[in-house]
Amino acid sequence: MPNIIAYIAIYIWPLVTFYLMKRYGFANGSLLSLMGGYMFLPVGFSINLPGIPAFNKFTIITMSFIALFFMMGKKIGFTDLPKPMKAIFIAFVISPLFTALANNHSYMFLPALTVYDGLSDSASNFLTILPLLIGVRYFNTFERQLTLFKYFVIAGVIYGLLTLYEVRMSPQLHRQLYGYFPHSWLQQVRDGGFRSIVFMGHGLLVAMFLAVCVGFTVTLQQLKIRILPVATGLVLAGILIALIFQKSSASLIYGIFLLLMMMFMSNKRIHQATLMIAILYITYPIMSTTHIFPHEELVEFAQRFSPERAQSLEYRFDNERDLLEHANHKPIFGWGGWGRNRVYDAETGQDTSTTDGKWVLTLGVRGWFGFLSEAFFIIAPLWLAYKIQRRKKVLTPIEAKLLSSHALIVAIILVDQMPNASMNTLYWLIVGSLLGRVLYIKRKIGKNNLLESQIDNSSSDVVAPNERSRG
Repeated sequence: MPNIIAYIAIYIWPLVTFYLMKRYGFANGSLLSLMGGYMFLPVGFSINLPGIPAFNKFTIITMSFIALFFMMGKKIGFTDLPKPMKAIFIAFVISPLFTALANNHSYMFLPALTVYDGLSDSASNFLTILPLLIGVRYFNTFERQLTLFKYFVIAGVIYGLLTLYEVRMSPQLHRQLYGYFPHSWLQQVRDGGFRSIVFMGHGLLVAMFLAVCVGFTVTLQQLKIRILPVATGLVLAGILIALIFQKSSASLIYGIFLLLMMMFMSNKRIHQATLMIAILYITYPIMSTTHIFPHEELVEFAQRFSPERAQSLEYRFDNERDLLEHANHKPIFGWGGWGRNRVYDAETGQDTSTTDGKWVLTLGVRGWFGFLSEAFFIIAPLWLAYKIQRRKKVLTPIEAKLLSSHALIVAIILVDQMPNASMNTLYWLIVGSLLGRVLYIKRKIGKNNLLESQIDNSSSDVVAPNERSRG
């Protein structure tokens, strides 16, 4: 049962957001509000009021943004998108409305969807992706991009220390501050010790956050940028130690992958890797449906190292197969909410499914229409960043390094949506910053090309003196 502090934390966050924006500016204040909310607000807890979306640690921030945008006369970044992207953005936001219209009948013991359900979920979609627009508009320059990197390094240090505390003392901070434990205790017990949950609700989410912070930190370490009293290399080592103690194999692999790629691979190779990850994410549902993806071979490979891990992997693949088969009955707009995307026993009505990966969850709920329109805004900046790096002398070495590292971090966030569902409003800001950066560079290239064309044209209009004399 949440205590009074949990209610106060949710209710006063709009005031905190307003203070941060006034104190640090709209851009940095938005980032601090999102980051602070994700790191410290209570999780698994919401306040339901009639007629508006429920207040939780994510919606309270984005709804505060909307109110403050209006009060301060700020633009949110929608106008900065090219016309095709605007259309896809609108399609993603209203995709639940199409889903509701396509599911106006009951399914087993579950109710039919109504237009109200579609409109409510459309509002939730907008609140979820709103930080992408903030990233597009307010974190598109090199200086703002560098600020984003610095803030995540500091956040990694703070959460690394809290993680090590809970690993030693058990994950109790959330219960001690807010009066309740937000998830299953048994899932946080691993290998004779504990996973830290701090204020994120699950050890896997904390581990993913630390892995993302590793990517930001190793970039600044490679660029020899120091923002704390200690060397950035020591900061990186500390965050890595905290990540190791989280006992999450997938996130540890992500962190090490980011470390090795950014330290030893060229920008070109990094961008190529991001495209391969994007292609894997889009094609994985198709390969799973057509039985092309080597699920059985991966289970047999895992069996050589750990029978427990192999069994867990096989269980995950079996659930994905059942959920994907169910999703394919409504492939375009999906089944919608109220648990209609899940698989139930025909006789007992018992829920027999476990939805871990965001990709299969999105496919089941929103269908390919919702899945592709959402994935587009993660994959498009990866593709545009790859195209930009192929142009010579467009970016300085430090700008090119920051762009490739940013793209790889976004790709890692994307690939984590296959085994888990870690996507949140803070990560959408990271994606939006990358999208805004590549669009900013494209506009800059276009202006330079236009200027060069004008100079060439004006030069061709000048008649040489000897030509005038001959005339």
